[in-house]
Amino acid sequence: MSVPTPISSGKSGKANWSFFGRQGGVSKKPYDSLNLADHVKDDENSVLKNREILAEHLSMPLVLIGATHSANVVNVQSEFPEVHPDTDALVTRETNLGIVIMSADCAPIILFDPVSHVVGVVHAGWQGMLVGVVANSIEVMFDLGAEPQNMKAIIGPTISAKNFTATQQRFDEVKDIEPNAAVKLPDGKLAIDIRKGVKSQLAKYQIKTTDLNICTFDTPDLFSFRRDPVTGRNATVAWLSE
Repeated sequence: MSVPTPISSGKSGKANWSFFGRQGGVSKKPYDSLNLADHVKDDENSVLKNREILAEHLSMPLVLIGATHSANVVNVQSEFPEVHPDTDALVTRETNLGIVIMSADCAPIILFDPVSHVVGVVHAGWQGMLVGVVANSIEVMFDLGAEPQNMKAIIGPTISAKNFTATQQRFDEVKDIEPNAAVKLPDGKLAIDIRKGVKSQLAKYQIKTTDLNICTFDTPDLFSFRRDPVTGRNATVAWLSE
């Protein structure tokens, strides 16, 4: 069994983050191998083992979202409960506590203020983007002392627009609320650009944003729901060190 190795990771002050892909767990195909999601019909024991593996690898307890494409945000103050149902973003000021979102094409976003020591993780697909999960997460971080001039965002592996074509109905729905995310491809097809939409929402708060520009669909080492409808979820973790 391989060890969980992040696709990308970083640190700024006490804020730390890592984006993990498929490798390093025990799940069998088609969930191979580091699937942390328990809502995709993977073996329950394998999912629990994967969560344990990642927690041991990071040497800290983990708290996870339930991932329902909502705008709900939780301020995590302890390691219990381990999973927050009907939640798509977590923020915390606690140290040595990993907050985790799972995604497989939706945008995983790290938010952090290295001065005020607040971190957040956001699961923003096209639905979450439209209902306001990004803005809600930022506002909760403001409540915890984060300042817009100090905050930064990192957009992790997300499906690219060329791989996310849309029906006219969905295109129009997105265009009505987040017009920057509704795009036409060079071949004339309609598509959703989640990255562009999320960047637009972050820009409204003047938050400095870095896009890793990694497409889940085009990267075999990442889970992608649009590529493989039966699959696991990539883990994105943020935490504050002491």
